[in-house]
Amino acid sequence: MYPDLLLATLTYPDATPDRAIRNGVALASGLGGALRLLALEVDIPEVKSSIGQALFRFERLAAQEERRSALIARRAVQCAEVAAEEAGVVLQSITITAAPHLEGDVIAGLARTHDLCLMPIGPSVLADRGLAEAVLFDSGRPVLVYPNAPELTSGAGFGTVVLAWDGSSRAARAIAEAMPIVKQASNVRIYVALGEKPSARAGIAGDLVRHLQAHGVRAAVDEHSVDRPIGEALCAYVRSVQADMLVMGGFARPRLQELVLGGATNAILESPPCPVFLSH
Repeated sequence: MYPDLLLATLTYPDATPDRAIRNGVALASGLGGALRLLALEVDIPEVKSSIGQALFRFERLAAQEERRSALIARRAVQCAEVAAEEAGVVLQSITITAAPHLEGDVIAGLARTHDLCLMPIGPSVLADRGLAEAVLFDSGRPVLVYPNAPELTSGAGFGTVVLAWDGSSRAARAIAEAMPIVKQASNVRIYVALGEKPSARAGIAGDLVRHLQAHGVRAAVDEHSVDRPIGEALCAYVRSVQADMLVMGGFARPRLQELVLGGATNAILESPPCPVFLSH
C-alpha cells in the first residue's frame, strides 16, 4: 500500500520505548511497505562561558549524554531489526545527529520524501507530541501517530477504519491519502459530529458515501450530536467501535485558542486512542 515508510525514534532526553518500536514495525507490516528507521542522536551545542570550572563540568556532562544517546540509538536499531525479521518487514536504518531544538526540523525534512511517517506518542517521552506536530504541519506529508500500548500484532491489518468527516478540505485530503488503507478495511464507518462546526450538518456524509462506493468501499454513517469537547467525543466513539485506525484532517490553531476550545487534533496528539492517520 505504502512502499516507503519512515519511523522516527528518539534518544534524548527520553528514549523511544522498545514497545513503540515494535509497534511501528507491526504497523509497517500491515501497511505493506519497506520501513526506514531513523535513530536521532543528540548533539549538545557548546556553551561559551567565562567560568572555566562550570564550562568544564557542562562539557563533561554533555559528552556523557551524547555517548548515552549513541548507545540508545544502536539499541533502537537492534530492536527494530529483530522485530522486522520476525514480521517479514524490509528494514533500513539510518542515524542522524542533531541538536535537541532541531530534531523536529530533521524529521519533518526527511518525512517529505516518504509516503508516510510513523510517530509513536506515549507518556514516557515528553517530546513525542511536539515532534508529531512539527512533522504534521511542516512536512507536507501524512503522519500516522500511534500509542505505545497495547502491543500490536504484525500483519494484522486494519479491520475497522473510522473516517472523521466535517466536509473540510483537510478531512478530504486525509481520506484521499488514506484510501489504500480504507480499501483494505472490512468495516468503514464515517463519523460526523453534529453541531461541532457549521459545516458538519446532518446528511453531509452522503456524497462521501457515494465517492467511496466509486472506489469499491461501502461505508456506514454515524451522526452524533456533540455535547462535550469534540476530542473527547471522537475518542469515545473510536473506542466504542473498537477501531483499528482513525483517519482525520489535522487542524492548527493558535495555542491560546487551542487551550480554551480544545479540539480533535489536540486530543489525538495528547493521547491517540488507536493508530491515527493525520493529514494537514
